[in-house]
Amino acid sequence: MTKNLGMVCLGVVFALGTALAAFAQETPPMIEVLLVDGTKTFTSTMKVAGTIGALRQMGLFEISVRLSDSTSDFDDPLYGIDLESDEGPFDLVLFLPRGLDTKSNVNIWLVSRGLGALSPFVRGAVDLVSTVVDQVFAGSGQTTDVSEDLWPSFLWSLYDSKGWMK
Repeated sequence: MTKNLGMVCLGVVFALGTALAAFAQETPPMIEVLLVDGTKTFTSTMKVAGTIGALRQMGLFEISVRLSDSTSDFDDPLYGIDLESDEGPFDLVLFLPRGLDTKSNVNIWLVSRGLGALSPFVRGAVDLVSTVVDQVFAGSGQTTDVSEDLWPSFLWSLYDSKGWMK
């Protein structure tokens, strides 16, 4: 009888220890992403939905979406839009310009702080977002981040001064 009671107690201690160890593991922080959609065609809208779904399914990203009415690929897509009190600031901003529909621009802008200034976790998220977007928009667009072009760097400095960026 004492042997059975000892085994039961050992089992309970083992189960509690396993549960505490699982809860003690630190969960990584969510990467805040703002996706700004300037596209207007049905095909592009489906690709945008696929991108959002793929990123959300990974469980690493908290995604907010804004629609942009800018007509030029080099206009400020968030001009005149204020940051709402319940959103942001963001780690990354992903701009899908109207030029993806018209083939006038194949750059999908991924805006972040300079890659050297990012934590390894956020730097990995930049690479992951870039890979997912490149796969979804294969043939119609490619991701360009701050290490590849000055435009995302310019947008980062603009949005950082307005409180949109972390």
